[in-house]
Amino acid sequence: MKKTLPRSQFKKHFGQANHHLVTALVALHTLEASDVIMAPAELRTVWSPKNKTSSTNRSRIFVLQSFLGWAVDSVDMYLSLLNRKPDYLQSAALSSKLDGAGRSVLRKIRIYSEHYKVSPATQALMDVLVTWRNNVFHELADNKITQESRLALIDKAEFIRENYRGLDISHLAEKAEEGGSLSFKETASLINAAHNFVQEVDEALLKKFDALAFCLSVVEDAISLRNKGNGFAAKYYGLLPEQRRSFLKTWFQNIHGFANVEDKLIDACLNIPKPNNPKHSS
Repeated sequence: MKKTLPRSQFKKHFGQANHHLVTALVALHTLEASDVIMAPAELRTVWSPKNKTSSTNRSRIFVLQSFLGWAVDSVDMYLSLLNRKPDYLQSAALSSKLDGAGRSVLRKIRIYSEHYKVSPATQALMDVLVTWRNNVFHELADNKITQESRLALIDKAEFIRENYRGLDISHLAEKAEEGGSLSFKETASLINAAHNFVQEVDEALLKKFDALAFCLSVVEDAISLRNKGNGFAAKYYGLLPEQRRSFLKTWFQNIHGFANVEDKLIDACLNIPKPNNPKHSS
């Protein structure tokens, strides 16, 4: 497995964010530079701002903010999917910590960062991203950047400048805590940091990943009585061994994101006994 299915879903959900952001900004720039002062008829809506420059500037800020909010929600989706069935984390202690984090994205990011040793620069930028999002999107929020993240931003300033297209971190922490307006470069950099964070977590997870245990678990769950409605069990037990081998290989690739499935994994999953019928109490 080169990447988890949750990472594939993250990329599908948020993969071309920077491209879409640039497209939106180009459209606003073109609008501002044009003679257009009314909405085209095919939109069937009214748009005739008193001050087009002011309107496009406010729209630009809204677009930047919206993309960063989408970034945080996408990361949250990825982290939440990892902590559900099927069990990618394979760590009861880590799952327990994450359950204790509740709905706090910031706490979940910090737990994952500590467990999987995410790089200090990425951790710090994610702290900036989520703190900024919380303070802008939640009226009563007053989130603060941790001292550890502040020190990491200073210590890794040159690394960040080189790897995030010249990003200057001088005022990032303050902007995050104040919910201040971010530039295009700052916004694009934080979007990249979200991608880097997911990549670092996914790669670290897969280094410890027990593929055999995972495969056995997902097959056993799929054929269990509580999941009989999906038709998996009927097909699994209705196929001859070689047909079942081919079926499982395709299933692992299409449903669970395996690029290639080793023969030993298929062999281990070929002859799982039928579960006993559940006993009903009177």
